[in-house]
Amino acid sequence: MPVLFALCGPTGVGKSSLSLELAERYHAEIIGVDSRQIYRGFTIGTAQPAASEMQRVVHHLINFCDPTRVYSAGDFCSDVRRLLDANPQKNFILVGGTGLYLQALMLGLPKIPEIDKSVRRTLEENCDKHGLPWLCDEARKVDPESMQDADENNRHRILRILEVYQGTGRKLSEWKQERSGGIGNIPVYFLNRSRENLYARINERVDQMVRDGWLDEIQLLSKSVPLDAPAWQSLGYRELLDAHGQSEIDVVLDKVKQQTRNYAKRQITWFSRQVNSMQINIDSEDSLHIILHRHPLSLVMFG
Repeated sequence: MPVLFALCGPTGVGKSSLSLELAERYHAEIIGVDSRQIYRGFTIGTAQPAASEMQRVVHHLINFCDPTRVYSAGDFCSDVRRLLDANPQKNFILVGGTGLYLQALMLGLPKIPEIDKSVRRTLEENCDKHGLPWLCDEARKVDPESMQDADENNRHRILRILEVYQGTGRKLSEWKQERSGGIGNIPVYFLNRSRENLYARINERVDQMVRDGWLDEIQLLSKSVPLDAPAWQSLGYRELLDAHGQSEIDVVLDKVKQQTRNYAKRQITWFSRQVNSMQINIDSEDSLHIILHRHPLSLVMFG
């Protein structure tokens, strides 16, 4: 199996820097497991790896997808399988925080039958008419289990929850119990920090994005990417595009920080319930040493 392990954790925890060191130690390439970092051009606000980091270690499934494309967990699984099949001699590390992608890759995709396209069209029309908060409320009524850990800014995900229920009469959470086509379990290492440190890192990262030119990136993208493209659902992009004046921008940035902290909390909860992983507190000193020598990770290569 060319996938050595998955390095996961909430947004802002510090996966990227550690993954580079681990990839170099294991002579591995990195496969991104992030539903926002896939979109081409949406670089700063989704915290894509820097160009220097991607030169240091080869990355896959980062900054490659057309912003107008709806990219699903099924697409992710297909792309990863294609990459693995084409490179059986290489080692790979999965790195990211989109748990649904990782779960689908390991366990397989739910066996959901094809749903009449008119169901999705009607839901999209209603969402355009009533707004995304309305869509979230409707999804909570029919499938609260799936909505519990869903990103409420992810329109496609919420539409899918409702589409499956209306098209099959069963909840998406029920279909998830029937899967096929997974690659099987791999070691999963979940990085975490104290809540105080994690939230402070998230706040600082948003500020750093602005210093790095996030606002300019948004304005540039608005000139070439349709505003109804799925990539614009990435947190903060549309909100900052619509903000006028520094006071409005500051209010939006505070909201982005809060929503990012909330998202990190949901990620922690989701992984604790859905994926069997080894939890690692990287507030501790020399976390690389801990992962390499105090945990069974070293057995993957050296056992």
